[in-house]
Amino acid sequence: MQDDLDDEAQKAALLLSDEQKVAMRVSGAKVYIGHEQREGWSGKLPFYLFFCEACGNWAKDYPHGHVERRYLNCSSCKAHHSFVPWWALLDTLWRNVSSRFGKEQ
Repeated sequence: MQDDLDDEAQKAALLLSDEQKVAMRVSGAKVYIGHEQREGWSGKLPFYLFFCEACGNWAKDYPHGHVERRYLNCSSCKAHHSFVPWWALLDTLWRNVSSRFGKEQ
C-alpha cells in the first residue's frame, strides 16, 4: 500500500500550482485531499498531502494515533510528521487545569 500512496502523492502534487507547493513547503501545511476506503478497511479515512523535509518528496497518508499524539507517515521514507490539531493542546491544558482546581485541596 505504501508504494500506491507514494505514486498517488506524486500525482496529486502535479495538480498543485507552484505557489501552493512553495506555501506548503514553507509552512509545513498538510492539505486534505479526501476520504478513501482501501481494500479490507471497514470505513473511510481522511487522507492528506504534504511535503516531507526528510526525503524531499511529496507524501500522502491518513492520521495515525490518538488526537494529542497524531502523526502522518511519509509514503516514501516512513518519517513521522506531527499532525496534532491546534485545539488538542488547549484541550489537554484545560483538562489538566480543571482537574487540578476542580478538586478540593
